[in-house]
Amino acid sequence: VGVAQVSVPENWRQVSESNSSVWFAPNGAVGTVNGQSVFTHGVNIGVGRTNSRNLQQATNEFLSSLHQRNPNLRSRSGLQRTSIDGRTALSINLNNVNEATGRPEIVTVLTTQLRDGELLYLIAVAPANELGSYQSVFSNLLRSLQLND
Repeated sequence: VGVAQVSVPENWRQVSESNSSVWFAPNGAVGTVNGQSVFTHGVNIGVGRTNSRNLQQATNEFLSSLHQRNPNLRSRSGLQRTSIDGRTALSINLNNVNEATGRPEIVTVLTTQLRDGELLYLIAVAPANELGSYQSVFSNLLRSLQLND
């Protein structure tokens, strides 16, 4: 994603990329189920078009699109204000069941708007029983995120 730079741990690598997003994951955290890539641990950073210049509305649109693709997602918390590279951002924690493992996982979604109005998102995924050990990795990654839009 050309509008952002991020530092990932040494044992993580870029595992997929499209025009609008990139996935980073530790070794062994990616598999395929029914022809689709599935991540047990990882971070997805991307940019999405939005119909709103209001961060909360744009975030709700994005969360709705995630839920349409994965009806198992359930909110653990409401939207929380935070920041990404000094900009106002929103975060929410979601429960999910991983398609590959059948185990519960926590999905953290962070969003902020870019100067052109597009929505930058960061999605962090970890098994629920391993969230504690990945929380610092996700926090460090978020702190390293630099926007250059």
